[in-house]
Amino acid sequence: MNMRNKRAGSMAAVLSAILLLAGCSGGGDSKGASAGFHETGLPIVDKPISLTIAGTYDERTGTNWNELETIKEINEGTNVQIKWNLSPGTDWATKRNLIIASGDLPDVLLELSSSQVVTGGADGMFIPLEELIGKYAPNLTDFLNKYPEVRQAITAPDGHIYSLPMANMSEYKHADGNTLWVNKEWLKKAGLEMPRTTEELTKALEAFKTMDMDGDGNPNNEIPLTGVFGDSQYGFGYLFGSFNTIDETFIVQDDKVVFVRATEEFKNTVKYLHSLYEKGLIDPDSMTQNSTQLIAKVSSGKKASVGAFFAWSADQITNADYRWDYGSPMIPLAGPDGSQITPRNNLQMTPGMFVITKVNPYPEATMRWVDRAYEPEMSMKLREGPNRLKKLADGTYDTIPNPDNYTAGEWKVKETPYNDFVYGFSQEMRDKQILPKAEPGQLDPDFDEWYEALVPYMKPWVYPNIMFTDAQYKSIEQYQTDIKTYTDKMEAQWIAKGGIDEEWNTYLETLNKMGLSDYTKVYQDGYDTNKANLAK
Repeated sequence: MNMRNKRAGSMAAVLSAILLLAGCSGGGDSKGASAGFHETGLPIVDKPISLTIAGTYDERTGTNWNELETIKEINEGTNVQIKWNLSPGTDWATKRNLIIASGDLPDVLLELSSSQVVTGGADGMFIPLEELIGKYAPNLTDFLNKYPEVRQAITAPDGHIYSLPMANMSEYKHADGNTLWVNKEWLKKAGLEMPRTTEELTKALEAFKTMDMDGDGNPNNEIPLTGVFGDSQYGFGYLFGSFNTIDETFIVQDDKVVFVRATEEFKNTVKYLHSLYEKGLIDPDSMTQNSTQLIAKVSSGKKASVGAFFAWSADQITNADYRWDYGSPMIPLAGPDGSQITPRNNLQMTPGMFVITKVNPYPEATMRWVDRAYEPEMSMKLREGPNRLKKLADGTYDTIPNPDNYTAGEWKVKETPYNDFVYGFSQEMRDKQILPKAEPGQLDPDFDEWYEALVPYMKPWVYPNIMFTDAQYKSIEQYQTDIKTYTDKMEAQWIAKGGIDEEWNTYLETLNKMGLSDYTKVYQDGYDTNKANLAK
């Protein structure tokens, strides 16, 4: 072979290598082009493509998402076909960890922690999305422009966006999702008013325990109070406000980050819970049961068997025969020193709801497909359920009540993945809803009146929804598992057996040895950096 032919052969080899590398890295361009990708309009691609999406699901909705009215509408006319790989909520944290660790990735992962998003983005497991959003997601772009705090929440410290959010920006969502429901019919039978203090709650629960509230002749089979220990929605967190704190790992008071479980306020809350447990007023199952078991407990039977429980809404989970026996949720109870607070929560948001992985061959088409979920009316359907909405001539939306064979909760999630998928629900869309009215004299957490009633008691102590650096997440991981396991164990032990006063100093010493000061400093640094960035 002469030199000219050798050079030509070498150039051909180089060209082939370049083309091969181009096809391997970011393969979305070449494969998207071969599928006939369109930047606007429908179909998104000329030739059908398939995407695998792994996530979790609401048990009331089920796993057959392609048959849901909302997903059918998102898919319609796109030529994008979805293969859903969905796990129960109780298994998802373990399942997603295994997926990430194995490297056997789907095209899209749903519902990740912010630390997983940042770490996966830094490692190249998840692709940056900001350019794709700007080019192919006009609905999401409009939403982020309207709510810059959402953009901030999904922007990693390296400046990239690796995930898309589920965000409900309705003002009423500042209200805490954990509140107390007390059976007003049982109170009437006991000759008591709705409790306003922790002392009055104790008296009500004592009556529930000793009197035959369900009228079956057995005064010993009623449950005064039940909950789910450690659960943000069904747990005991509501009662922390009566002792001048909130049930969070860290709170912020006067720009200082505080670890709640090392405070006197936490200790006093636990002592009160123990006083209830010691008297048999707290269901012992509360320390081990899950939310599914709690819902079964408060909804089984033809008559109510539970006097009080913690939840977002009673009518959505209790039996229809006694749905309204629980009246209204409780305004924060006044504690022994008069404390009566509730957190002003961050608005409902899952920043890491949707990531596109490095193996996805169609990132552009994926972004165009998912942007359909952020169209305002579609976001409303995903949030509220399309079967519950009737659009009127004036552009407002009436609410279709649940049929008798559905609970309100089942009806709401019948045709939508609900909070296990992306949407961008705005206050503007909320204002277009004609919401059902609560029963006379009652409050309901789904209505703005409940939020307005809580505003005077709200404290802005909740740690902001921010992303840390990869290094900070690694520091957090170094401490949080052991510290959380230890504090959970001690809290449960003290509620059931007592002894917090005697063991408190040893408990604090143990936390310090476990690195509590360094753990807290990571959160303080993250808070300070975030505050400085907001001021720019």
